[in-house]
Amino acid sequence: MKKLIVYLVISTLVISILLSFLCHDIYVPVAKVIFCHDFDSCIHESTHKADDISGWTSSTNEWIDAVNDYRMVQYLMPAEFKDDHAFKIVFFPGLGKQKLSSDDPKSLIFWMGGWGGYTELYASIGEFSGGDINNIPPSLQQFYDMDEITEIMEGLGY
Repeated sequence: MKKLIVYLVISTLVISILLSFLCHDIYVPVAKVIFCHDFDSCIHESTHKADDISGWTSSTNEWIDAVNDYRMVQYLMPAEFKDDHAFKIVFFPGLGKQKLSSDDPKSLIFWMGGWGGYTELYASIGEFSGGDINNIPPSLQQFYDMDEITEIMEGLGY
């Protein structure tokens, strides 16, 4: 059993390193490892890690309902009253439809089975925020642990 655990850990780390060369930016939940190259990508991946630590808030019905309510309000609101990031959130890929996909085996999207959805939106909003809770729409702020994200970012040198 101990050999199996060692094998799985080493395999996970090797796969993580290989993926880092393919896409540069990734959070590998099974290894709790982040590979990123700049502030924006690091905050995005740190938000994924914080999401994981919280038990995947982005997969809860509360998060999905809050996002859908926000999207509906912002979609119907006149342009001059929309939030700064409304367009990015309202039309984010994979919400209520198929995720972005690729037939190219050299693409990470091909191996991930698609990109988008509520979990990816969660991390993207974290990225849009630049680490400032005030840059997240008020109705979605309750879902973010900015202290956790800050701590993860500090561990990455930011």
